[in-house]
Amino acid sequence: MSYISRKTWIVCLFVAAFFSQALRALPNTARNNGDYADIRSMLNSGQANDAITALKKILAANPQDAQANNLLCRVHFQEQLWQDAAHACEAAVQAQFDNSEFHDWLGRAYGEQAEHASMFNAYGIAKKVHSEFETAVQLDAKNTAALADLGEFTVEAPSVLGGGLDKAQGLAEKMKPLDAGKYHELLAQIAIKSKDNAAAERELKLATVESNDPAQAWMNLASFYGKENNFPVMEQAVQHGIAVDTKHSSALVDGASTLMKYKHNLPLAETMLRQYLTSSNQTEDAPVFRVYVQLGELLNMQGQEQAAQQQYAIAKALASGYAAANWHSD
Repeated sequence: MSYISRKTWIVCLFVAAFFSQALRALPNTARNNGDYADIRSMLNSGQANDAITALKKILAANPQDAQANNLLCRVHFQEQLWQDAAHACEAAVQAQFDNSEFHDWLGRAYGEQAEHASMFNAYGIAKKVHSEFETAVQLDAKNTAALADLGEFTVEAPSVLGGGLDKAQGLAEKMKPLDAGKYHELLAQIAIKSKDNAAAERELKLATVESNDPAQAWMNLASFYGKENNFPVMEQAVQHGIAVDTKHSSALVDGASTLMKYKHNLPLAETMLRQYLTSSNQTEDAPVFRVYVQLGELLNMQGQEQAAQQQYAIAKALASGYAAANWHSD
């Protein structure tokens, strides 16, 4: 090989290596927009196995892909694999620290870890929950999901962990101009914590009028009535939710869950779950594979064991990492 050809070959290798590194360093928007759209569709339709396979392929090429790590976190969150979810969300935050949504999801993953941890470990994890939710709000003061998460945390957490009803009230005022429904829901949580159920009912009723998602607001009110053992009014609230939910959204799943919890009108709960499973408006808030398990449990409650097993099998095929689908179908 001549000196000139050898020099050209070396330059080509250098250029190829440079562009390879440049491609890996590109923001998430450049390479995988189509992949992300497909994966979000899988996330909404509960295809956890397929989503994980696609995300691992992306992450094999670029382990620092922030968007892919966040989506992987959310799939594991759906599967209730809290440690795996936290690890993936940590990677997303490390790759893109200034993303409010990523911090909010990390806070949620830590929150579930804390809830399922021993008393010895829960305290330390809970401190991280508060830190992540606060960071999410600091990065984007209009992130209503993060405001709601931080608000719920401050209602439930002791002051030593950053909680307090006065802080929650302040967050509610920040929420008010952004999302009136979530504003009233947070006020209801504050009222319940203060043992003022009359005020809580009033706020939840206001949410049904002012919420961007009235169906969900009605299901939240139904859950409140269930805890009050006011089952006739609980069912009325569920029926109101059904009436305004023309798109068969995840609110149906929450309403069905309330009916199942109190073993009230199970045929209606079954109808609601089946409507959601055939809906074109499925979301990651109510993962389809978990709804199949829920439907299986409901059918078992009604003595339909064979039909229940069919639902568990469908769930396992969609999300083999979801423990409930596995032990139900074994």
